[in-house]
Amino acid sequence: MAQRPADADAPEFGKIVSPSSRWAEIVADGVDWDVPDADTGRIVAAKAFPSTGVYFILQYRVPVWSSRRYGTAVHPHGNRRHMATRVQSGIVTAWGDGPVGAVILRLRPEAAVRLLGQHLQDFADTKIGLGDIFGDRKIALLEERIAEAPCRAARFAHMLGFLADNMLEREPDALVCRAATLLRRRPALRVSRVAAALGMSERSLSRKFQAMFGMSPKHFARTARVEKALMARRGGASWADVAHACGFADQAHMIRDFNDILGASPEQAMRPTVAAAA
Repeated sequence: MAQRPADADAPEFGKIVSPSSRWAEIVADGVDWDVPDADTGRIVAAKAFPSTGVYFILQYRVPVWSSRRYGTAVHPHGNRRHMATRVQSGIVTAWGDGPVGAVILRLRPEAAVRLLGQHLQDFADTKIGLGDIFGDRKIALLEERIAEAPCRAARFAHMLGFLADNMLEREPDALVCRAATLLRRRPALRVSRVAAALGMSERSLSRKFQAMFGMSPKHFARTARVEKALMARRGGASWADVAHACGFADQAHMIRDFNDILGASPEQAMRPTVAAAA
């Protein structure tokens, strides 16, 4: 599959939107991809980076294509319509193949456990159909409502309402969720310090954390720090300032973490998105 740059004049798939305070504990952010023109849909592209959260995606036009790259290895994806996935390693590039319509919510990991169950390792670097989780009938109804919604706000409202209606009543381990919240906010914290603050042994925290989130607390914290670094860089900070603000010992340490988690250096990760052409 040949690669071509996305057209410089093409609109972005959608603007990243922060949730209202009512939903902030469930959703980290969201994107509305609304590109009804087929020709425009074929020349836009977007990236998704490793995240501590889970992407919850519903599409209502032509499904987008995507692939995940880690270093020189490329893993093509199918164009599944509705899915949940967690990017754990590498960089995912998505591109349109006609009119694009999708609502994408990035769930906080603590909320993802309540929605999807305590098996988040099953979603790492793979796509699981929402129909397989919630039933085809429920998802078909959600797609219909979103396709008929008159605006972005209405589409988000339908998605958020679905999340609220399908949260599991059983609460996950509160201490482990608290640990995840602490590590997301302060990823430079040592795991031993987090465990002590919660009155747990480091071994017990690591075991329970792995079982709930599908990764160790240390890997979770490294991913959270890379997330923060990418956000700071998009805000215009220099890489030196990013490294300092995000708690890396130095730029070399930051580069190592990027290479380990993304399979790319910071500069490579931030290169302009490309769309794929058959």
